[in-house]
Amino acid sequence: MIPEESKLKIIKYAAQAPSEHNTQPWKFKITGDTITISPDFTRSLAVADRDSHAMYISLGCALENMIIAANEFNYEAKADIGKDENGLSVRVLLYEGGKIEKSGLFDYIVKRQVTRSKYHPGRIPNKILSELFGDTDDDGIHSRLFLSETEIKSLIPYVIKGHRLQSGNRHYVKELVSWSRFSEKEAMLKGDGLWSASFGLPSFGRFIGPACMKMPVYSRRESRRLTEMMLTSSGLVMFLAEKNDPYHWIRLGQAFQQFGLRATKLQVSHSHLNMPCGELQVRNELIRDFNMQDLTPLLLIRFGYSDPMPYSFRRKFYNLLDQ
Repeated sequence: MIPEESKLKIIKYAAQAPSEHNTQPWKFKITGDTITISPDFTRSLAVADRDSHAMYISLGCALENMIIAANEFNYEAKADIGKDENGLSVRVLLYEGGKIEKSGLFDYIVKRQVTRSKYHPGRIPNKILSELFGDTDDDGIHSRLFLSETEIKSLIPYVIKGHRLQSGNRHYVKELVSWSRFSEKEAMLKGDGLWSASFGLPSFGRFIGPACMKMPVYSRRESRRLTEMMLTSSGLVMFLAEKNDPYHWIRLGQAFQQFGLRATKLQVSHSHLNMPCGELQVRNELIRDFNMQDLTPLLLIRFGYSDPMPYSFRRKFYNLLDQ
């Protein structure tokens, strides 16, 4: 039997995974030497993530962290993706094996962050690109790179269109405001959501912050900011799935988390530009215009070099456990 303390430590590292709007939409349940990762639909994004693909991608990120942490503590981790009363869940059986092969990424689980600032100009050497993307295509998951200025500019209209569709949807804006944290105190108390400081924004407070986000001028400024951030990035990577279903969403999350941890190890920053993937109309235009055929684009990530930003907060550990 694996010690309870070890299982709890592994869960703590799993819960360092990224999630859209930092909702942390997962629950963990310990049954013997099995840890089950289930979606927490009370933390779903009904507007921004209507089909729950982002939620299951987050579960895949948590799964990858769990496997890396288990291996680091000298346990094998066998994952099985299947249905239960919570929907599609992941059961991870821990057991003591022989010589455990470790990824070398464990130390970067807590250091990884989504860095939402403007990046420094400059390209990433091919050697580092090879380390980042050498084996991301696996198990029905593919990645597509956009490295030249022309390639990056080709995606700007889709990002801006996705952003304008979202910012013009009052239900989307209301949901985004509900997950925004406009002061450090609020971010600490909630332990989740998007802290304004992680965007390089001042502390507005709960009264002024929501009003600013609902103003038309905010959307226009955000469009300019998104364009500038894309043009200062070293490149963009799009993660695509051969099948648009929860199983592949989880697998895509694993591939993305591997990328995020490698990037952190190599001191490469990254952040999401998911607007064109989250809006079905724009997603279909991407598939058509970029000849993606049977592949579904689910994540668009920019990467480059930048200074670190404040880290997002995390929920209390006891709130993660499904008792």
